[in-house]
Amino acid sequence: MKKLILSIALISCAFTSKAQDIEDFLVLGEDAGTMLQSYMDPAFKGTMYNLNNGWYRTAKPHKLLGFDITLNATLSSVPNKDKNFTFRNGDYNNVYIKGTDASDANASTVLPTSFGGSTNQTLVYEEEVSFLGLSETRKYEFDALNGLTEESGFDQVPLAMIQAGIGLPFKTDVTFRFVPEVGSDSFKTDLFGIGIKHNILQYLPIAKRIPLVDISLFGGYTKLNSQYLPGEEGQSIDMEVKTFTGQLLGSVDLKIVNFFVGVGYSTGESSLVVKGDYEFEYEIEGIGVQSREIDPETLPHLKNDVSNFMTTAGMSLNLAFFKIYGSYTLQEYNAVNAGISFSFR
Repeated sequence: MKKLILSIALISCAFTSKAQDIEDFLVLGEDAGTMLQSYMDPAFKGTMYNLNNGWYRTAKPHKLLGFDITLNATLSSVPNKDKNFTFRNGDYNNVYIKGTDASDANASTVLPTSFGGSTNQTLVYEEEVSFLGLSETRKYEFDALNGLTEESGFDQVPLAMIQAGIGLPFKTDVTFRFVPEVGSDSFKTDLFGIGIKHNILQYLPIAKRIPLVDISLFGGYTKLNSQYLPGEEGQSIDMEVKTFTGQLLGSVDLKIVNFFVGVGYSTGESSLVVKGDYEFEYEIEGIGVQSREIDPETLPHLKNDVSNFMTTAGMSLNLAFFKIYGSYTLQEYNAVNAGISFSFR
């Protein structure tokens, strides 16, 4: 089992990470979840903001049964405040900074998150336990996790997908995002999303006087599931991400080019749950290698959520049935979106 939990959360975004045994990390007990919550925070947030982007390139709905097929990609920038987190001894039960007193709750250091840089910091795990009536001390040192920025060279969270839209009656569009379960024996992921765009300018008397302008309401929902199977029966690491966005759209649609804007709200929630029975081995001097089961109650169960206003502005170049577009979104994690679309209105 040689993949860090980080690879589970980021593989849907085409990322891989350095190897570190999950078993070794789970030995930290409840502290594993506490540390991962801070470390994984930007990966989850970036994915949620990405899923609320890329839904549209115009406020103008298709004509009845008009349709488009679109490939778009989004990069959400991780702000500086989320590239690092403060590790404080007092926040952990049995882990502390090497060179400090474990009882010094105020001792702290700055460590990189999943989208931060690198660190040479060493941490110490120490716990007193009883086994067969004997008291023993489990203690070992381990390196704090590095972020991916050092290896990848950039600090954006990526996501790409294909979606299709079709025109319905009453100047309404419906857009679908769908990825059937894909992957391998050890990793599986699937995605489903639906968005609805409805023209509201048609209800205003001024509509006929501004034929090149469209104003619509849009709502979009996306759900992403990923599952990593470490190999042993009953073991799994499950990730679920659900997002919703509601926006007011406006566009000026010319023959060769169109300009569009969107103002609205972005929300999302995610979870990562480790399930199954896990064991680890360690050596006690004079006794030899010992095997212990990890308490299932201490397995990580991470939760993250976002809620933020968003403003999008973009432009589309129209070449017959072929469209090239790009946009920029201002939000907690500012995002760049670009794509190509084959549209038959």
